[in-house]
This record gives sequence, C-alpha cells and structure tokens, in this order.
Amino acid sequence: MDRRNFIKSGAAVAGSLIIPLPLMAAQDKLKLAILGTGWWGTDMLLTNALACGQFEIIGLCDVNSVALNNAAEQVTRSGAQKPQLFSSYKEMYELPGLQAVVIATPTHWHPLHFIDACKKGLHVFQEKPICYDIREGQSVLEAHRKANNVVQVDFPRVKVNTNDQVKSFIQSGEAGEILQVQANINNQEGQLVEKEIPPTFDFETFCGPAPRKKFLCSPDGNNANWRGQHDFSRGIMMDWGIHYIHNVRKILQLDLPDSVSAIGGTTKNFTQDNPDHLDVRYDFNGLPVYWSHKTWGYTSPDPDKNIGVYYYGEKATIFAGDLGWEVFPSNGNAKIAHGDVRFNPGGANGPVYLRMIADLFTEFAQQIRKNSNDGVTNTLEEAYKTTASVIYGDIAYLLKSSLNIDKLTMNVNNNDARRMLKREYRAPYHHPYS
Repeated sequence: MDRRNFIKSGAAVAGSLIIPLPLMAAQDKLKLAILGTGWWGTDMLLTNALACGQFEIIGLCDVNSVALNNAAEQVTRSGAQKPQLFSSYKEMYELPGLQAVVIATPTHWHPLHFIDACKKGLHVFQEKPICYDIREGQSVLEAHRKANNVVQVDFPRVKVNTNDQVKSFIQSGEAGEILQVQANINNQEGQLVEKEIPPTFDFETFCGPAPRKKFLCSPDGNNANWRGQHDFSRGIMMDWGIHYIHNVRKILQLDLPDSVSAIGGTTKNFTQDNPDHLDVRYDFNGLPVYWSHKTWGYTSPDPDKNIGVYYYGEKATIFAGDLGWEVFPSNGNAKIAHGDVRFNPGGANGPVYLRMIADLFTEFAQQIRKNSNDGVTNTLEEAYKTTASVIYGDIAYLLKSSLNIDKLTMNVNNNDARRMLKREYRAPYHHPYS
C-alpha cells in the first residue's frame, strides 16, 4: 500500500475519535480559509482545524471542483455553516473578515500563495516544504518579515514527545558523542499512468508557474498525482523525508549544511520523474548526516525501522520513529525501548497522528490571538533551513556533483548548481525573487 492510502485508511478509522476542545461561540472563532482541498488539505488539515475548536472555516479554494465540493460537505457534516467556494485564491483572499489561511497546495505553488497572503495581512498555516527553489524561499522570508504575520509550518511530528525525549537522552551524554546520523524511508510507491484531464479539473491553473506536464494519476484514480512529477514536487525526500531531516535538525540543533553530495537513480519505477532510490550525504559542521530511500519494494531485515532516524553515538545507537525510540548500548546491554518505533498511522495510533495536527492548529490559533510568533513550534525561518537542505540535496543528485554552501547568501560553489537555485517561471507568472 502506498503512503497516501495507508495514511487515509488510518484517518478514516481515527477521524471520528478526535475529541474537540471546548466549543467556542461562533463570533469568537478565528475566520479561516483553506487553499488546496486535496486528500491532505481535507482529510488531515481541514478535519483537524475543525477539531481544535478554534476556527470557523469561511472559505475553500481548489482547481478541482470535485475535491472542493467534498471539502465543503465535510465542513457541513461537522455542523458548521457551508463556507464560500472559490476557484481563484486571490478572490478568496478578499473575503470580508478573513484572518488566516491554510496553504495546502502542491509545492510549486507555495511561494506565490504565501507571498500574496502576506500582502493581504493574513496569518498562514503553511504546508511544507515552503518553496520549490532556494530563491523563492528567500522571497517568502522577506514577505513574512514585511507582513509580521503569524506563520505555523506543518511539521506535526514535533508535537509528540519523541523528539524531546531523544534530545534529552543525547544531551545527558548516555549515548556519548553523536558521530553520524542516518534518516531513511523504505516504502513502496505506486505506478502512475497518463489520463485524460477531467472536465472538473483546471489543469492549466494547477500547473501555474511550473512547466505544463502530463496529467498523471494512479491506475485506479482520476486525481493528479503530482508527488511523482519532479517539476511539481522534487520527490520523496522533499515530500516525506523532509519531516525526518527537520527532526534531526531540531534534536541536534543544526543550522544549514556546509556541503552536500548525492547519488541515486531509477531502477524500476520509470512512471515517476523522481529517483526510486537516493542516498544523500550532508555535512553539518563536521557531522555527517545521511539520507536514504528506496521505493521499489526493498525488504528490510528489520522492517520496524523502515522509516525513521538512526543516531550513532560512541556509547549507544538510537533509532527514533514517530511515536517511539530504542537504544542499543555499545557495551552489549539489552535494548531499551520507549513507545512504538513502527510507522503505523492506522489503527490504535491513528488518533495520535491526527492529534499532532490538531495541536499545531491550536497553537496557531493561540499565537494569532497574541499576534506573536514567539510560541510557534515550527517557525518559517527554521522550516526554510530544512527545506533548503533538501533542495540542495536534490540539486546535488541532479548534477552528480558535491556542493559547498554559503550560508549567508545561499549560493553554492558550482555554476550549474547556482543557476538551479532559481528556476524560470512559465508565462505569465513571475518569479518573486529579484
């Protein structure tokens, strides 16, 4: 089962188990709109924005009218008033009384949607990654600084205590000095096929500033599976692995990498643009941090650890999953287990995964009321550093070249790579960086 269906199956079971916070009077709720009502924007973000009890959803926008109507039905089924529906996000941003927006569109649209939200003075719950290229990210940061709006980025795993526990254990010295880190995802990804564009889907607007590509779907679906197309997504590490790179940066308090190299390719799934196996090596101030993924059915000798992060220390090795971590002492003592290290968002763990997102929305609402980013867990600045790290890794893979990174300018020591820090936009769209 691919990741999307795996998570959706868990959400279907767990969604009814979310316990909302105490209800607020409608006039006291923050006025929220959601831009992007695909499976994640609807099943995860919309559902949990409602579950936290802090928001009234007054607007929804998507280029897919079927997805848009489905999201509207989910709002009304919750007992709330039907929001206004839009195909143009700029029109939705003009809604009277609108205070905040969730941006859950494909990666290639994030910067333009975010910058325009800032120009309208809206607070933003931003889906990761925050940008497709490095220069977009710099423009996004500048827009945020000018607007001084509240921004929460969707890295939900930081809302469970696994990261804090691993960080505390490492800081205690019980693992000794951490000498190497490896994050990995080994997960089957489905095949894609080209299909006729449905009349209910505005694919021209969907492509937006990116090149116009084929309309690709899973064989049994009719929605664009943009995660498999590099011009929209940059692949597994950018889409999913970014969560674990973010975890590593937060636990070890890492800045941007000093250098990056990569090797990978495609050996089986040629229906997707992105590599089906990839290995990236980052150097963070002398600490090697590795990324690895395989999507073609690799069978791990320890499948419980197919998804997560290894921290290799002098005294112990730590493996951290989403909801648990294990310690393997170097002196031969027995393994120490904390929680469940398996990636398993369905069944009993389903409500926990959904609660992560609801907690992010609760925090977002609290910070909007304070008009401050001081209590935001996932700030835009930190999310940009994680996003940039992943982009550099993808560029290193594409060029088969090692890159050195200038952290002040975000430039690299390779002329070809430097040109890839800003991609050309398709007319009539204009890149925000100057």
